[in-house]
Amino acid sequence: MTDLHLKTDFPSGSQDDWEQLVLKGLRGAGLESLLRTTDDGLDRKILSRQGDLPAALASLGRIDLPLLDGRAWHMAAPVRDSDIDHANAQLHEDLKGGSSAVRIEGGVDISSRSKLKRLLEGVFTDLIPIQFAPSSASAQRLDAALGLDPLKTAVLWTGLDPLGTSDVLQSSLKSVPKNWRLMGISAAAIHEAGGTNVQEIAGLAAALAEAMRRYGAELVCRHMVIDLAADRDTHLTIAKFRTARRIILKIADTFGADGSNIPLCAITSLRMMQTEDAWTNLLRIMSAGTGAVIGGADMITTRPFTDGLGQATPFAHRIARNMQLMMMEESHLGQVSDAALGSYWHENMTQQLAQSSWQTFQTIEAAGGMSAYRDSGALQADLEASRTEREAQNAPILGVTLHPAKDVKAPEVRS
Repeated sequence: MTDLHLKTDFPSGSQDDWEQLVLKGLRGAGLESLLRTTDDGLDRKILSRQGDLPAALASLGRIDLPLLDGRAWHMAAPVRDSDIDHANAQLHEDLKGGSSAVRIEGGVDISSRSKLKRLLEGVFTDLIPIQFAPSSASAQRLDAALGLDPLKTAVLWTGLDPLGTSDVLQSSLKSVPKNWRLMGISAAAIHEAGGTNVQEIAGLAAALAEAMRRYGAELVCRHMVIDLAADRDTHLTIAKFRTARRIILKIADTFGADGSNIPLCAITSLRMMQTEDAWTNLLRIMSAGTGAVIGGADMITTRPFTDGLGQATPFAHRIARNMQLMMMEESHLGQVSDAALGSYWHENMTQQLAQSSWQTFQTIEAAGGMSAYRDSGALQADLEASRTEREAQNAPILGVTLHPAKDVKAPEVRS
């Protein structure tokens, strides 16, 4: 076999060579026709080169969560049906089908011990992490969980808002089992309210910093879990998760603590889901999930593709599971801890997002912190402005305004 010497056997191309080939392909259009920016005005770059790399690079890979059993990340089954018996049956199906964790969402009423017991009936709770998605009912859910003996040995994340449930947190911190994490910050809520990537990360940073001032950095690092939204833009999602990890580490270090063990959970975006030709949501979810995996999410929830239409059927849940199984077991996307490390484009975008998010975070801090920013109405006003600006761009939507299909049969949903 002839040896290949990659550095010497092939001619090195110049920027001009590349531009000439691109212009030929554009057939009369200029390079400016390829220019794109993010919702935050960040340059997406047509071509990234070694000179675009930040001066210092660091691995921003996922952490080693409990009960992984050889997996690269946890596949979380979304539990959300208001019918507890159906939710329990679907949870069993998800766990038998490959899910390795549970994410109990706001649609399930588990405000009492008996209801939570019914939901988890027959589930080996000592073998799977259980996350209560942050919600207004988190305090009641904590009370219910404290009343169930089997959960005392479980890995349980209760999702209490550190800025809104201070009394409950303060009274519970010293008495909960050692495997529990009490605090949850849902940066994904900022995304769903219309926020940009920078607003989502800056909001996360401001909430985390305020929590550390209130409870102490070491306690927050011990109890914190963070939710981020994964969007259909795979590459931006990769950069966003890496940026979030970088800023979490920076804030913890500033407070003299180690934030390297704070779980970063991904939930695929609801606002990207379409009701017209909902089958195209399969592409959006897969793109978002891939971004979350490569970006280093520790736990990932892929939504059923009918979430924009109504309650998901077992079929829609199965497809959501199979997407992650394909990424994990067939594509082996988790084999490399931080696959984007050293990538010219992703490192450059991570740097841009980090700098812009940090500046916005500093603005929030100067205005009194996250609670003041939220309570004053400024957060809501900024999110509405971002949503309005995005809608005004009227970007093409696959299956709706771009390549729409005719006479598409809508997928089934549960009533």
